[in-house]
Amino acid sequence: MQLSKNQILFITIAFISVVLGIFAHQFLPDKYYYDAVLIATDPYNQKGFINSYPVAMMFYDTFFLNKLPYPIIAIFQLSIIFYFFYRLSIPKNFTKLYLSNILIWSALIALSIYISMPSKEFINILFIFLIAFILKSTPLRQNIKIIIILVLFVLFGLWYRIYFVMIPVLAVTSFLVFRLKIRKKIITSIFVSVLAAIFMSLSYAFVSGEYMSESTREELNEKRKGRQDSQTLILSPIKTNSPIGEAVGIIYGYVTVNLPFESLIKFYYKPQVILFSIWQILLFYVLITKFKKAREASTSSYDERLWLFYIIFSYFVIQGVFEPDLGSSIRHKFGVLPIIYQAIFYTRLYDK
Repeated sequence: MQLSKNQILFITIAFISVVLGIFAHQFLPDKYYYDAVLIATDPYNQKGFINSYPVAMMFYDTFFLNKLPYPIIAIFQLSIIFYFFYRLSIPKNFTKLYLSNILIWSALIALSIYISMPSKEFINILFIFLIAFILKSTPLRQNIKIIIILVLFVLFGLWYRIYFVMIPVLAVTSFLVFRLKIRKKIITSIFVSVLAAIFMSLSYAFVSGEYMSESTREELNEKRKGRQDSQTLILSPIKTNSPIGEAVGIIYGYVTVNLPFESLIKFYYKPQVILFSIWQILLFYVLITKFKKAREASTSSYDERLWLFYIIFSYFVIQGVFEPDLGSSIRHKFGVLPIIYQAIFYTRLYDK
């Protein structure tokens, strides 16, 4: 069977990413491997069956991946990921110099940085592929797909990353906003989702005594201040130990991780931060544009295209609550890359 130009380009990108992943440990700074070393060595015998670190440690230990050198892990993990992307399908006109193509080309190559070592993101991205394949499946009715996916997010959150439990709540919030007869539904749904996240944090504080971002991001970053490997920390401009402070902190976090214009000025001397900031800003713009087109083309409130965007933008809101730094925010965006890929290319992937 003769390969198309789109397939040839995809395979070329996959090959480049795998090659870069093989040699990544020779040029990446040590800070990129802090988690990898912890997961592989499990120095405090933390492996278990609940929460991301214990599960990742158990996974790599069970399959003896923690005994393998980084180049072999890179080949293993990246090959699996690119195979799944291939199974999702390769979009039409993938070779064209469209902004959407360039963003995905660069993201696929950048996977070599984050998935070339023992990583929590590898398990995360496998789960997101499951979500993408369910959305792609044709035998299931649309509303059944959505119910299954929302339940899976809750279960995955309870098992692996607790903040994923918030995704169904925020996605349903966006869905309800779209049911209203109002203008500017996309912007309104994002705004209401941010307000919903703030409300959830205030409710959490009522029960636990601490706000969500205060007890996670802010508490962690207070300990990391001044460290050489923690120069892109996301710190609220005001204390997050009050309702107003928490609200400001979440809004500030949302803007910082999704529209990081401030980072372009603040970290002008760090080329990698500039590149990642530009990528995130352009990604947000492209997703908003595609969201508008999906809304116009949608004929059902359970349309998979709309729910892809409900989920992605809900995830972006959650990043605004929990992400401790810019590096983590970009790594975690790559952790949901399959549905970003699917949302951007939906028409070019599946429309006849």
